[in-house]
Amino acid sequence: MGFYIKSVEATGPTAKRAVVNLTKGLNIIAGISNKGKTTILQFIEYAFGGLNNDSDISIDPSRTGYNLVKVMVNVNGKNVELTRNLQKNKSTINVSSQYSAVASGEYTTSSSSTTKPFIGTMLMNLIGISSDIKVPANSEYKGQRLTWNTLKPLWFLDEDRVSNTKSVLLPIRGQTAFLAGIIYLLNGEKFPTNKEYKAQEKRIAVKDYIVNQLANARRKQKQLTQSSENKIDLQVKISEIEENAKKIDEQIAEKVNQSKKIYSEMLKLNDRLSECQVALNRYGSLKKQYVSDIKRLSFIADGEKTFENLEVPFLCPVCNQPIPKEQVDKSHIAAAKVELAKVVSLLKDLEQSVSSLEGQQHSLIDRYDTCKDLKDSIDDELAEQYYPSLKKLQNLEKQYRSQIEKQSQAELLDSMMNDWGARIEEIDGESGPTEPFRPKDKLGDDFYEKMGEIIGDLLNRSNYEGLKSIGFKKSAFDLEINGLPKTKNHGKGYRSYLNSITVMALSKYINECGKYKSNLLMIDTPLDGLEEGKERLPKGMQRGIFKLFMERGEFNQTIVVENLDHLPDIDFEQNGVNVIRYDDNQGFLHLD
Repeated sequence: MGFYIKSVEATGPTAKRAVVNLTKGLNIIAGISNKGKTTILQFIEYAFGGLNNDSDISIDPSRTGYNLVKVMVNVNGKNVELTRNLQKNKSTINVSSQYSAVASGEYTTSSSSTTKPFIGTMLMNLIGISSDIKVPANSEYKGQRLTWNTLKPLWFLDEDRVSNTKSVLLPIRGQTAFLAGIIYLLNGEKFPTNKEYKAQEKRIAVKDYIVNQLANARRKQKQLTQSSENKIDLQVKISEIEENAKKIDEQIAEKVNQSKKIYSEMLKLNDRLSECQVALNRYGSLKKQYVSDIKRLSFIADGEKTFENLEVPFLCPVCNQPIPKEQVDKSHIAAAKVELAKVVSLLKDLEQSVSSLEGQQHSLIDRYDTCKDLKDSIDDELAEQYYPSLKKLQNLEKQYRSQIEKQSQAELLDSMMNDWGARIEEIDGESGPTEPFRPKDKLGDDFYEKMGEIIGDLLNRSNYEGLKSIGFKKSAFDLEINGLPKTKNHGKGYRSYLNSITVMALSKYINECGKYKSNLLMIDTPLDGLEEGKERLPKGMQRGIFKLFMERGEFNQTIVVENLDHLPDIDFEQNGVNVIRYDDNQGFLHLD
């Protein structure tokens, strides 16, 4: 299935009808400059929904009088006419169709319109793509409609791009969508959506997380299952430990209680010792007083003769008052002696009391020391025997419980790992793209190898001189000649020639290998730039590339625009080529 353009027409209320008739094969539109050659190709692109800016069309409708563009295409013998206004309602394309798969009516150039069918989808119907296909517009599979103009580098090499230094196959914008369109033409398989990619991206992230967690869990489980004892055996040991610990606890409680009682007794003894010490201190003070009194009274008793020689008055040793001499008599001495005897008796009683109290004190000290020794013995026993034994049992119990806990964790991890493994299998079974969309990679190595072979064959058959090796590089998406890019040692004319060959090669590849084929190929001035400077293509190469056009024209519509003086000396008409010539006397448009 395919189509070809039968005619291109321009009309207007004040302009003479301009029309060019085309054939299914090779059509050469040749002429001098400014005769409307390029305009014919622009009108085709315009009728197909492109060139939506006023500056894109090289003619001024208000000046020339032409305001309608009509392009007639033939699909399997049925005509489909597309008409688009150059001045008003420019987003509307009127379609008159004899072809059953294309409905007549108004179409729109806006892909987002909901009121009119989209012209881009209709044109895809002409090559057998009946449904509205979306292709990825970026690496995350954001979709956009696959339209005829999405594939423009495949079917139209315009004069602005024919001498490109970079890949002539890659548009300035929408490269991903174009390459995705090529992939679709080749295999006809629908692409995943952005939603599916995001969902799969999320699934992959979840899977990566689960895989990481699974690895950590396996390492943790290995650490947790180092003990060979099972939980039941460990639980039995814990029960035994608890029983032994209970007994030791009871013994400790008994010992502690004993220690407390002894300590209580020690406190009481200490209180009594304090009381004894207070009494002894008091007795000591009293004894000092008694001794002082005895010394004083003894002095009085022993000093009778002394008083006789003393001058009056003198002080009474008892009351310390002045005593007349006549009053100092033997009665005072007697009284002192009586008082002395009384104090001596009191001192004797006091010393007996002190002796008795000191005996009590020594007894209390002995009892206190005995209690302290006993308490220290009990405390040492607790510290050196009972508490360490209990601590050992507690540590062992803690160790066993830790092992049980680790085994429980290991069992839990095992269950979790089973669940995670099931989830990984579930994720693996879910569909969706696992990698960002990289169309150059999706095309595959065979594409680049085959493209290199086709370009090499075309160059050889077009008499390209000095060809040693040829390749088509994925990175640049362009040809490489003799190990060098086309910009090396190639001027504008050679680049135009090589770019034309490259476009033909891609079209040939699609037509040979693709599920859907594009018969149409338009090239504007494949020998552009030859008039600049001293660069000239050898005559053999000029003839060679046009012979390639003729070969292509045997099975596919090819429209080539070229300057008259660039045409090689080939009898095109004799070979069935439709040649349209424009000279000083005639152009496409009637602008007289």
